[in-house]
Amino acid sequence: MGGRQTTNILLAIIAGVLLFGSAAVTGAIKWIAIVGGVLLFLYAVIAFALYLLRESVKALQEAMALGRDAFLVTLMGLAGIGFLPVVAGYALLLWLQSVPKPFEVVTHSWVGTIWLGIIVVGGSTLAISALITRRDLIIPALQYGFALLIRSPLAPVFLTIHGWRKARMAGDGVISSTASAFVGLFFGLMFWIIAFGLIMGALGK
Repeated sequence: MGGRQTTNILLAIIAGVLLFGSAAVTGAIKWIAIVGGVLLFLYAVIAFALYLLRESVKALQEAMALGRDAFLVTLMGLAGIGFLPVVAGYALLLWLQSVPKPFEVVTHSWVGTIWLGIIVVGGSTLAISALITRRDLIIPALQYGFALLIRSPLAPVFLTIHGWRKARMAGDGVISSTASAFVGLFFGLMFWIIAFGLIMGALGK
């Protein structure tokens, strides 16, 4: 801003003070500053939102080039994260209204229901997509799980032997192989403890 423009602004302020009084001019300047600050804030918010939108579109395009699974992961991730400001904003509004436990209220409101729906639908979609992509591995995985289920009562024994054999086939010495066997034994015992806890819980004991 040039010196002449600054002089004109100062002369306009002086004329305003002479015509309307200092209180009116001060009040007008205050409101101009408030309106300007609000407009600047709105501009910053809109600019940031447009930046996030551009980056999201770019991320989706890059994920699309990597395949369906990557695209769905990116899409559902962006949907879940994109709805977070709504959840946080609603919780902030409730907090400003002195509502007790605002996040708990949000969780049980329509906002929380929508966010939970996004997560559930997104997770289900990703799981179905992964199953379709890896459908050739479903039968071997079921066979492996069934074999583990049959062997589960003897998990400490089988995992101990598996740890020993795997270490020996890798060329490890006796001490290292023994350590691997003890690791297998540990996981087998942990499996027993977890299974026992689940059974007792199911029986209500």
